[in-house]
Amino acid sequence: MDNILISCAGGPAAVGAIKSLKQIDFKGNIVTIDCDPLAVGRYLSDINYIVPLSTSKNYWDKVLDIIIKEKITIILPTGDSDIKHFSKNKQQLEQLGVSVFMSDYDSIIKCQDKKLFFDYCATEFPLPFTSNNYKDLKFPMFAKPEYGSGSRGVKICHKVSDIKTLDKEESVHRSSNYLFQEYLPGQEYTVDVLCDLNSNPIVIVPRKRLQIKAGISSKGQVIKHKQIEDLCRNLSIYLKLKGPVCIQLKDDSNGNPKFIEVNPRLGGGTYFSTLAGVNFLDLILKIKNNQEYTIPELKEITVLRYYNEIVIWESLLI
Repeated sequence: MDNILISCAGGPAAVGAIKSLKQIDFKGNIVTIDCDPLAVGRYLSDINYIVPLSTSKNYWDKVLDIIIKEKITIILPTGDSDIKHFSKNKQQLEQLGVSVFMSDYDSIIKCQDKKLFFDYCATEFPLPFTSNNYKDLKFPMFAKPEYGSGSRGVKICHKVSDIKTLDKEESVHRSSNYLFQEYLPGQEYTVDVLCDLNSNPIVIVPRKRLQIKAGISSKGQVIKHKQIEDLCRNLSIYLKLKGPVCIQLKDDSNGNPKFIEVNPRLGGGTYFSTLAGVNFLDLILKIKNNQEYTIPELKEITVLRYYNEIVIWESLLI
């Protein structure tokens, strides 16, 4: 029996993973961790823990204690900050009998460092023109931090004065330098990819982002799109990605899709894929346990997200 640890329990990726597990015959414990006592995933899981911020010195020691205590057999990080901890300590975890279903550290860095990603991939794949100097581009253009996720700090700049206001953005966005990118006016896509531990993509699920709030799709349309599927398959192999991956593309003015971001983890909208008939959590568990699996037929559907409420009795607040 597997016990699964899901990090960053307050994020949509964690909530989607928990909901996906509850749709299959999962008999183990779902254990979640987060630094926020009100992280919603804590109250959807079987066991939950509050942990320090992933930037804290004692973060890893605390998480390791939980892994040992709860007899965790598989780990699914869902946050950008903690995934590096798990990847760095893969060998230690595997010695404890824990499956770490994620990319290796070098591949993670190539994805999270946007400048490195564009330098590494620009000659092999369609990417928007990118520079550290806004004078190399024409307006309008995108400005985004070299490190960042969830569209935090991303801004469309129409004139020089917009560039100058970047220095006044919230400090959380100023922890890294800005990159300036060619403006892509077309349709935006998110693609859920699942690779095995040999970096072979086994399932690819594209969807149109119909409405976006705080960087997360609130309305999306799962589609079949051979060109995008082929691009994402080749990119995943090129970057030697493993486990779940969330890739974002956007059409240029000629309708050609270009890569704008790769997140080497479950995406915030991966549950859309579950609703379309492809449950990534089910596949991950079968791969981990060397069980036979088949890739279900993808259903092309439109998904609308809405808020739901959880009532927490005071006695449950920890």
